[in-house]
Amino acid sequence: MSSEMSHIIVTRSYRPGDEISCKEIIKAGVMSSLNLTFFGIVFKELTFQMMILFAAIMFIFFGLPLTVCLLVVPLVVFFVYVGTYIGFTTKAMEVNEELSNIPRIYMSNAFSCFWVAEAFNPYLMTESPENVQYTIMTEQQFRNSNIDISSRVKQIVGTVALCKSHTSDKGAWIKRLHVHHLYRKKGIASCLINVALLFAIEQGYGCANIVASEYTEHGRKLCLKRGFELELMYHKPILGSFVTILTYELTYQIKPGEDEYVPPVYNKAMLNK
Repeated sequence: MSSEMSHIIVTRSYRPGDEISCKEIIKAGVMSSLNLTFFGIVFKELTFQMMILFAAIMFIFFGLPLTVCLLVVPLVVFFVYVGTYIGFTTKAMEVNEELSNIPRIYMSNAFSCFWVAEAFNPYLMTESPENVQYTIMTEQQFRNSNIDISSRVKQIVGTVALCKSHTSDKGAWIKRLHVHHLYRKKGIASCLINVALLFAIEQGYGCANIVASEYTEHGRKLCLKRGFELELMYHKPILGSFVTILTYELTYQIKPGEDEYVPPVYNKAMLNK
């Protein structure tokens, strides 16, 4: 076997038994932007205004010493972190409940699906996945390749899902796009997006939507690179109206007559750009 085929990633549909790995990856993905979101909120103008307002109230109306009033700064920072953490934890719990029902939500009809990216690594892995080049292929390509995987360890390293929109007859949502942190920047997310888009095209959807926050800039840029366009921008509450994040809704328009289009998912030269 050639050295470039010694590390493989296969994109395939969800199977029973994948649930635990999917939950771990997606929970880590949800929580990964916690700190960025927290710092982003702390340094927003509104947060500084709250600090000044509370300190002024304590100093003017309660006559507390200035040094005591200044304690409001770490207190506001603390409450912002607690609020952000609670918001993210609540979101992670909601997603975890959804992932307990993948077969019912995503695999029970012809118009939705859930996919994983599965890495096949040698048992004796001497390098970190971050430093390894992977060959990415579809399940069909993998079957046709007749690659011997008897000496490989399997690990799910990415997920993505697509389901029908509840607000648009011809619209679909791409959801749960997450990649294990050690396997990022290898083209896996791009491949998963293209797998979902190809499915949307085959099922006759008119468009596919995806949501990204202001703190997932890399994912947003990737979607724009793959042909998505900015549709909406709005502030999504994390903990009421106090903790919010700017959210981008991106749309991929599927044009009439595009049924024969096959996204360049497995063009290795493109994946390595």
